[in-house]
Amino acid sequence: MIRSSLFAVAALLFVASILVAGGAGGAESRARTTAAGVSAIEARPNDGSGYWPDFSNTGYANTPANAGGLGLGAYPGSLTDYASGMSADKPLTLDYPDNSVISFTHFLAAKVIIYGDNLTFVGCLFEGTDPNDNLVQIYSDNNVKFLYSTFKPNSYSMPPGNDGTVSSSHSKPGTPFDKSWQLSTTMKEAVAVMDHNDIWGNAGMEMVTGFPGRPSTWTNNYIHDMADTSHDVYHHDGIGPQSEGDGGPVIVDHNTLASLGNTNALALQGDGVYDHISFTNNYVSGWGYAVHIGDVDNATNITVTGNIFSAELEQVYGFLYGNIWGGSARGSTWRGNLIQARSGDGNHTYSTADNGRYLWPTDAGSHITDYAG
Repeated sequence: MIRSSLFAVAALLFVASILVAGGAGGAESRARTTAAGVSAIEARPNDGSGYWPDFSNTGYANTPANAGGLGLGAYPGSLTDYASGMSADKPLTLDYPDNSVISFTHFLAAKVIIYGDNLTFVGCLFEGTDPNDNLVQIYSDNNVKFLYSTFKPNSYSMPPGNDGTVSSSHSKPGTPFDKSWQLSTTMKEAVAVMDHNDIWGNAGMEMVTGFPGRPSTWTNNYIHDMADTSHDVYHHDGIGPQSEGDGGPVIVDHNTLASLGNTNALALQGDGVYDHISFTNNYVSGWGYAVHIGDVDNATNITVTGNIFSAELEQVYGFLYGNIWGGSARGSTWRGNLIQARSGDGNHTYSTADNGRYLWPTDAGSHITDYAG
């Protein structure tokens, strides 16, 4: 359903409060990236600059003191096993009291099934093997948070083909299907806050896309190295898939979304109305069509600004699915989205002559002026 104007205003105010206060990483990420001394167009994940989310600043081992303003210490150097005898062949069922904070805990399972509302996981490791099913399955009514946590297959400490110097493996297949996990999924109406997480070896993150005044929030995450990229067994998505439509609000700010794959970094793949989707300041490379906001041209209040669309990784189709863009007539904004292209990059649609030029939503070319439609 299309949101009322009152709900739309509430959602925008909520987004503004997060970005001004830095509550989900807004001000924090801006301070960090300014200190790096490089610009967005110059930097790549794992290049040593720390500009983008990568192995140096996401996941449990990089948890700082007071992450999320919760007063916890920094990563203590090791994790506590949730239980003895954990196995990648067996499920784990967690039942926490509402409002619990769970920190520096290791969960190893075929599937981690979580019960409890308004839970916050800080500096945790979720790993296992469950092809075609959920590694993490969440039964929460309102909210769930994952901060500085890692989601990975248990068979590998590093993604196959990624030695820590590239954003994501430049070669297929990544994690083999039989050693992978498919999704993390919210099974009820909990809205997820995802910040500074390291997520790889899977096929997607299927989370609720928000409600008026309660946006789904993705900030400073490193989502990379999808599994089984040589085959079509998996539908490779970063954030998503969401196939029903009628989603939003969603905030996706300052993430690395980089992988070989056949579908979308942002996978909003339905034909209902997506409303108040904010996709800003991200590093995006690879995928099929990297950004997908609706199967038909009916989305409203979409903001796509300040992103780096990098040619680092091979891409199957293009950066925007179907060139679908309703524009300012429906309250949407596309500004300051740049192409990054270097010699030897995997996406041969672009050359070094395109580096630093603007990407428009209406075609696949590069432009010397910004989009103004």
